[in-house]
Amino acid sequence: MASEHLPKPVLPPPPFSEPVPNPGEHGLRTSAIVFAYDEEAALRRCLPSLLESSVEEILVMYGGSDGSQRYLESLRDPRLHLELEPTRAGKWRAYNLAIERVRGDLVFLISGDISFPPTIFDHLRSRFSPDVGVVFPRVVPTNVRNTVSGLGAALWDVHDRQIVACEHAGLPIHGGELQAVRRILLEPLAGVINEDAYLCLRAAERGYRVLYDREAVVQNTVPETLNDLLRQRRRVNYGHRQLSAGGLDPSTLDRLIWERPDLCLGVLGRAVAQRPTNAVRLPLLAALELVALIRGNRDFVRGIDHGRWSLVRSGKDGRFPVPPGEPARRVPEH
Repeated sequence: MASEHLPKPVLPPPPFSEPVPNPGEHGLRTSAIVFAYDEEAALRRCLPSLLESSVEEILVMYGGSDGSQRYLESLRDPRLHLELEPTRAGKWRAYNLAIERVRGDLVFLISGDISFPPTIFDHLRSRFSPDVGVVFPRVVPTNVRNTVSGLGAALWDVHDRQIVACEHAGLPIHGGELQAVRRILLEPLAGVINEDAYLCLRAAERGYRVLYDREAVVQNTVPETLNDLLRQRRRVNYGHRQLSAGGLDPSTLDRLIWERPDLCLGVLGRAVAQRPTNAVRLPLLAALELVALIRGNRDFVRGIDHGRWSLVRSGKDGRFPVPPGEPARRVPEH
């Protein structure tokens, strides 16, 4: 039931015949897990950079009826392992299957619809010390083409400033279009929707530091229709309510506005200073977020399963604008 606390399982030993050696913090063996469903265009943006990187093992959890399988099978790299999901079962189930297979000491969890430079993995790995459990980068949308995608961009601006403010205030931080996580922290999940926030909060609960690296930047796309953006935010708010009910403490603005109004006002002010157009976007975003919050909380109370959510289609086509100053990346053909 949705109202039950999230489980905090005891981690099983690694399912390998031989232990994975730990050659030191900066020599951590690396694995990457990419999650994608019906996202051939996204994989064509994401995989080339990943294959150019120094990551030693790459597992792609994919599914759908598009050309993803044909494209992935055309790649020839001994590090690449493919896991086809015959029927869509939800990301947390794919995650559970994936963590049984990877062998790295440090695992990069990657949403299939992002873009990044190949060097980002070495950069994130360099931030690890014995007390660091998770490191995640800043996210910058690149498809700001209409009013709705402008709201999505404003949301990421607020998210960025919120993480920085919470980090300075000693409050929990979480994020995760891409996460670098110690493998020992990858525990099985049972129905968790916001697994990125869960992993960060659990790492902190277990005594590890969670770091936000603003210098490391990944690009993503945001929804371009109001319906897609509202459905996405509804699911995220459901996930935050689920975490709270499970005894974790996500740092969300709807909570902080009552507990730390000074922090919230500072976050919003800096988001406007960073991008003046946010002065117009933020009131509209606040109205949309309130609707999504109400619907997400209602879904939680009613026990609605968001494990297999409706796919966001807008903003996920083959176009992916390259930020100024960054060279275009080659996308391999079939």
